[in-house]
Amino acid sequence: MKVGIVGDATRGLAWEGHLRPHSIVRQVDLVPSINDLDKVDACFILDESLQNLDLLLEGIHKGFNCFFIAKQPTDSSKLDKIHRAAKEAGVFVQFAHWPTLAPATQWMMDKITRPSFIHIEKEVNRNQLVDIEYEFRHLWIDELGLCLKWIDSGIHHIEAKQISLTEGHPIVIHLFLRFDSGSSASINVYAGATENHHKRIISNKNEILECNVPAQTIKLGRINESNRLYFEKQVFDPATSAEKAALLFLKSIQLNKHSAYTSYDALRLAIHVERVEQRLKQFS
Repeated sequence: MKVGIVGDATRGLAWEGHLRPHSIVRQVDLVPSINDLDKVDACFILDESLQNLDLLLEGIHKGFNCFFIAKQPTDSSKLDKIHRAAKEAGVFVQFAHWPTLAPATQWMMDKITRPSFIHIEKEVNRNQLVDIEYEFRHLWIDELGLCLKWIDSGIHHIEAKQISLTEGHPIVIHLFLRFDSGSSASINVYAGATENHHKRIISNKNEILECNVPAQTIKLGRINESNRLYFEKQVFDPATSAEKAALLFLKSIQLNKHSAYTSYDALRLAIHVERVEQRLKQFS
C-alpha cells in the first residue's frame, strides 16, 4: 500500500516509523499539504489546528481513505458533513480515539463485546494541565466516547454534574449513563490529584475486566469450577499503541471493513457531548 502523511515533518517522521514495520506498506510520502499528495491508498492527517476538520473533508473529497490524528473533535455539524461525504465517496475514515484504539482496549472488546456495566475513575495531577478548561473537557469526552462505542446502544438517560472551584477552573465531573439496552456507565474525573490514576472496570454476567490504563495491564475475572472468582492477567505495551492503530486502519482498508473508530462513532460522540453539556448547564 502507498501511504501519505500530511502535516508537521517531525510528527510525520514519527508516524513513518510506526508504518515501516508493516509489510503491507510499500511506500510512505511525507508532505506539508494535502494538495501535494498524488493517489494514495491511505492518508494520515496530522493537524491540531482549528481548521483540521476542513482538511479531513478535503481529503475525503479527493477520494482518500483518511486516518485523522488529532484531539477528538466535537463539532457535530462538520462531523455530519464528514460522515455523509465519506459514505458518498465510499472511503474509510478512522479517528485517533486512543481509549478505543489502545491494544488493551481492543483485546477487552474481543473478550466482552457488549458490556452491561462500565465504571471509569480518572485522577489527574492538575500541574500537568496547561489549558485547564480545554484539557479537562477532553478528559471526560474521551471516556464518554469509549462507553458509547463499546456499549453501542441508544442512551435512555444522562446524569451529569461538574464542580468548578471558580469560573474557568473545573475540578471534578461525574457522568452516569443509562442505555436503552439496560447497560449503564459511570465516569468520574478528578483534576486535583497528587498522582495520576486511571482505572476502567467492565463487566457482563460472566466476566469482569479491570484495566490499569497507564500501564495497559488487565485483570480478567471469572468464576471457576470450584465456584470461586479467579483472575488472569494480560499485559500490553503502551509504546505500541500508534503502530497498532496504524495497522488497524490499513487492515480495515485491505479487508474492506469499518475502521476501529469511524466517522459515525465521532458524530455520535459529538451529539452526546452536546447533550451532556446541556445537562451541565441545567445544574450549574
